[in-house]
Amino acid sequence: MKTVAAAGVIVLLAAAGRAEAPTTPVGERFAWMAGCWGGEKDTAAFHEMWTVVSPDLMLGMSATTKPSKPAEFEFLRIEGRAGGPAYVAQPGGAPPTAFAWSAADSTADAATFVNMQHDFPKRVGYRRVDAGSLLAWIDAGPKGSMRVEFPMKRTSCPGETRER
Repeated sequence: MKTVAAAGVIVLLAAAGRAEAPTTPVGERFAWMAGCWGGEKDTAAFHEMWTVVSPDLMLGMSATTKPSKPAEFEFLRIEGRAGGPAYVAQPGGAPPTAFAWSAADSTADAATFVNMQHDFPKRVGYRRVDAGSLLAWIDAGPKGSMRVEFPMKRTSCPGETRER
């Protein structure tokens, strides 16, 4: 009987230490990312577009242009999964790479996604600076020194005629 009770305590302690998957749907949790964003850094111009297509799915795409170089593009999504939200990137249409949402590194105005098995980046993040500004970034993980930031401002979406 003591063995069964001890096993029950161990199971309860293990469950208490585990982070629960967020209950807020992806479309609500990351709604502040929705819309069109653009920025420039050095000679590169970058644009991202995000839309909420269902409670558990946001679709995005990004494009980066540099003088005298072919444009780069990436298909993106944030999807609800059993373990929590995942950021899925497909640069240049490559096979998808998923990054798990890190609740510990995120806030109401910031989202960090992690895949420590990926070569680079190991983390992808977004932070709402204010209603019209967004900072996206990628880095080599908590022990890495490489970090690339993409400061963006809200822009008109293609085909949009009204001003924001």
